Amino acid sequence: MKPSTRRQFLGQTAGTVAGVTLAGAVLPTDAAQTARSASRVLGANDRIRLGFIGCGMQFQDLLRRGFFPRRDRQGDIDFVEVCDVWQPRVDNAKTKTGAERAGRDYRALLARPDIDGVVIVVPDHLHYTIARAAVLAGKDVYLEKPMTYTIDEAAKLQDVVQQTGRMLQVGGSGLNSPLHQALHQYVQAGKMGKVVWGFISYNRNTTEGMWDYPMPGIGSEAWPDAPVTSENLDWQAWLGGARKRPFSKERYFRWRKYWDYSGGNATDLLFHRLGALSAIVGFDFPTRVVSAGGIYVQKNRQVPDTYMTTVEYPKAYCFNMVSCMANADSAPITVYGNWGTLQVLPSVRQPGQPAPRGGGRGVITAERTFEKQFKEANDGKTQVEITTETPMEDLVDNWLNSMRSRQTPIYDVAKGYQVTVAIQLGVQSYKEGRALGYDPKSRRILTELPGRPEYPPQES
Repeated sequence: MKPSTRRQFLGQTAGTVAGVTLAGAVLPTDAAQTARSASRVLGANDRIRLGFIGCGMQFQDLLRRGFFPRRDRQGDIDFVEVCDVWQPRVDNAKTKTGAERAGRDYRALLARPDIDGVVIVVPDHLHYTIARAAVLAGKDVYLEKPMTYTIDEAAKLQDVVQQTGRMLQVGGSGLNSPLHQALHQYVQAGKMGKVVWGFISYNRNTTEGMWDYPMPGIGSEAWPDAPVTSENLDWQAWLGGARKRPFSKERYFRWRKYWDYSGGNATDLLFHRLGALSAIVGFDFPTRVVSAGGIYVQKNRQVPDTYMTTVEYPKAYCFNMVSCMANADSAPITVYGNWGTLQVLPSVRQPGQPAPRGGGRGVITAERTFEKQFKEANDGKTQVEITTETPMEDLVDNWLNSMRSRQTPIYDVAKGYQVTVAIQLGVQSYKEGRALGYDPKSRRILTELPGRPEYPPQES
C-alpha cells in the first residue's frame, strides 16, 4: 500500500462525512443514502457474510468464544475475507476460518459488495478510521473495545452510525449479563436507597510485565519462525494517523504500552468494568473525572502499571476504578447505597460442576443505621440475593441477530460513546494532572469546572 494512496483514501473518506462536526453531525443526504443502499436486506434464510479486519489475539478469542460456536450451532454465517497488515497473521487467519479470500488492505475488503458485516479488531488508534469507513460502505460493524481512541471520534462515530442506520456493536463485557440486567431493575426500584458510589477493579500480575508479548507472536503465543520485515508488515498502514516513526517490532507487538496507540489499563481493562457497572447503575455522561497512579514496577512503558480514576455523574454519585498490573487481586463490583451495599459475587458451585458462564449472584446487605428502611423495601429481609437462570446471549450472537432484525444491539454506539467519554477523560486527566469535565450538549471537554453544590444548614 503506497502512503500517498492511503492518504488520498482517508481524505476522501473524511470528505464524505464533511458535515460531521463537534456540535452535531449532519451527513450529506447522498452519503447517508449511499451507506444504506450499499447493504442488502437479509432474509430469514440468507447466510450472513462476514469480513474480519485485524487477526491478532482478540480475533482468535472472538472466533473461539463467539463466531465458531455460532457457525457450528446455527450454520448461518460465512467467513468471506480476513485482513491484517502482517502477512503471517493473514495466512493463519485464512487457515483457521477457511475464508474465501485474504488480504492486507482493509479498503479492498470494504469495497466488496458481498460482505454484510465487518469485525474490527485492531489497535485503538485505528478504530474510528476503519469503523467509519465500514459504516459508510454499508457494512454493519462489530467494533472491539475501546470504541474509539478519542472522545471526538466517539461523538462523530455515533452520528455516522445513527444517520446511516448501521448496526454497530461495541465489544465489552457486562452489558449482556442477565444478572446485571436484573440488578439494574433492583437498583432503579430504590430498594437500597440512594446510590452514592460504585467500585470496580481489574488487576493482573505477570513475571514478564503486562503486554510484554513475545516478538513475533499473537498475544502470549510465540511464533519464533514467523518473519517480521518491512516487506511482510505494512508499517505505514498500521501507523495510520499516529505519529510517524521508524519500523518497530516492539511497538507493533506491544502497542498497548504506548500512548500513541492505546490508553493502557483504562482502555484495555477498565472499559470492560465500567460498562458492567453502568449496566447495573445506569449509563450517563460524566461531569468530572480525575486520575492518579504511575509506573511503579514495570518501568519499560509509557502507560501506568497502577492506575485509578474517580468519575462523577450528574445524578450525584461517583464511580472509583482501579487497575493494577503488579498485583492480581481484584475486588468484586460493588455499589454503595445509603440503605445497603450490593456486591456481584461468583456463583456458588456445585461439586464437580463448572460455574455457568455469565452467572454469579448479587448480594445486597442492609446498612445497620438504615436497617428499618431496608427491611421495609425488601420484604422484611436484611440481606437479599439475586440470581438468574436466564442464559447469557453472547455479544457476537446479539450483533448477528441485530443484523437480521435491525433492532439496536445491546452495546450500541450511544452507550459506547458515554463509556468512552469517562475512560478517555481519565486517560487525559492522568497525563495532564488535573480534573476534567464534559459537556455532552456542546461536546466540549471542560478544563474549568463549576463548583460543587452546597447545602448550608438552616441557622436558627
